[in-house]
Amino acid sequence: MKIGIDIDDTMTLVRDKLTNAAREYAIFLGKDLTKKYYGNFSSRYQKMFGFSKEELIYFRKNMHVKIANEALPRQWCAEVIKKLHEDGHKIFIITARGYEVYDNPYLESKHWLDKNDIYFDKLIVDAENKGKVCKENNIDILIDDSDKNCVSALEYGIDAIMIGSKEDMAGSIKVFSNWNEIYQYITLKFGK
Repeated sequence: MKIGIDIDDTMTLVRDKLTNAAREYAIFLGKDLTKKYYGNFSSRYQKMFGFSKEELIYFRKNMHVKIANEALPRQWCAEVIKKLHEDGHKIFIITARGYEVYDNPYLESKHWLDKNDIYFDKLIVDAENKGKVCKENNIDILIDDSDKNCVSALEYGIDAIMIGSKEDMAGSIKVFSNWNEIYQYITLKFGK
């Protein structure tokens, strides 16, 4: 079986650090943190803090990348991915890390994976439409922290599970809070 796995906030826990850094940046910019922002947003930080496109790009290039590159893997992440590989599954890392933010998203992602001893068969970067990327690579199941990405996978007929909390859940997507639960689910549903 081919398993697609996201990096940021799936293999790592960076959401709170990123949100805190974005809040500090918004304060530095003099943003009104009590104001609700409306419009067409491409980022949760634009929605939360009203960043312009230029402010968002600055934040992502200068703060987001540093936090993501220094993040540690979630508990049991590396071990479970290694076990999935040993069980005969192919591991595809599928990340939205792209050239708009990273100087070289492939090399920076590969460096993080190697540094943290995360096994993979293939690394795919700049994957904005993860459902489409999964379909093109014959992925059987996607593991991601984003309900949007999981729904995208489901729309392409790809099984999807989310790591996070039940509050993050969208519809009928299966949500697990840790990597051991994910391993048990995959083993029970798909076998070794």
